[in-house]
Amino acid sequence: MKKAVKFIIFIFFIACFIYLGTRDYEIDTKKKINNKKTSEVLFSDDTVFTEVNHSKLLSRLSSSSANLIIYACIDSNKICASYGNLINEVAKNYSISEIYYYDFLDDRNNNNATYQKIISYFKDYLYTDDLGKQHFQAPTLIIIKDGNIFAFDDELSRYRGDVKQSEYLTDEKLEEKRLYLINVLEGYLENE
Repeated sequence: MKKAVKFIIFIFFIACFIYLGTRDYEIDTKKKINNKKTSEVLFSDDTVFTEVNHSKLLSRLSSSSANLIIYACIDSNKICASYGNLINEVAKNYSISEIYYYDFLDDRNNNNATYQKIISYFKDYLYTDDLGKQHFQAPTLIIIKDGNIFAFDDELSRYRGDVKQSEYLTDEKLEEKRLYLINVLEGYLENE
């Protein structure tokens, strides 16, 4: 009888060690992914993103018949990486080969003339702060079809530091964004 009790206790401890070891491994893996910069996540070999600077972006926006997709982000923003992964996945399913990735942080901080011209292009869509200034927020997805803004999505930029990312960017929110992307990309590709 004593051997049976000892055996059950032994099995119980082994199961606990296995469970706790696996749980910590999963947490560590998530931390490693979440600590990567957006560019490290989005610019792998199998991606639709092409990095552009403000000059190239402005020249593309100046075309009256432009068809392009822009992902405006900040490299250190973790939600940019998560949403960017989703955008990449959905875009590849629709055979979209190029999405411009625009890291606007330096341009916003320098507030240069080219950045101001880009901002003026989207003035009806951008958030205006208490001082009346408009800037991009991260992340922002912009889809332009035939030179006109077809879709503008900056909803995820409303995430604030006082809420944990895991509480804000839930599986339900990502699924909602997946359905949004599917609908928007189907409309964007219609009649092409």
